[in-house]
Amino acid sequence: MLGRSGYPVAQVAECRSEFAAVAASWRSIAGLSCAGARREAEAQVFGQMVVALDGWFVHRLRGAEGKYGNALNEVRLLALGITENGGYFPSEGVIRWKPEASVTGYRAGDRIVLSELVFSRMVGVFLDGIAAKFPE
Repeated sequence: MLGRSGYPVAQVAECRSEFAAVAASWRSIAGLSCAGARREAEAQVFGQMVVALDGWFVHRLRGAEGKYGNALNEVRLLALGITENGGYFPSEGVIRWKPEASVTGYRAGDRIVLSELVFSRMVGVFLDGIAAKFPE
């Protein structure tokens, strides 16, 4: 597949709606389990959800995405860390990563453990970035 330089507004809106539904579903069942089990499941569920989020826009052009530590880079790095780096935030030489300016604050080597709250924040910032940098 060739890289994508734009995504339809409808795709961004549908993605936003789908992930809001996932978060709502999670909240509806999370209260039914004990805190320890909920924390463990939450990290697994939302780790995989960030991989899915990246998948909705996987062919986005890196040049258009930029390399200065934005939410688009963050989702890419989170997905890479989960799928290829054993669940640890990777070091990425091309991206000029600034943890203090990110949603998660992760540094290279940090264990990726996402909560519903952080993931939901990430979805909003990420999709705003997609809409701004990849309009169609």
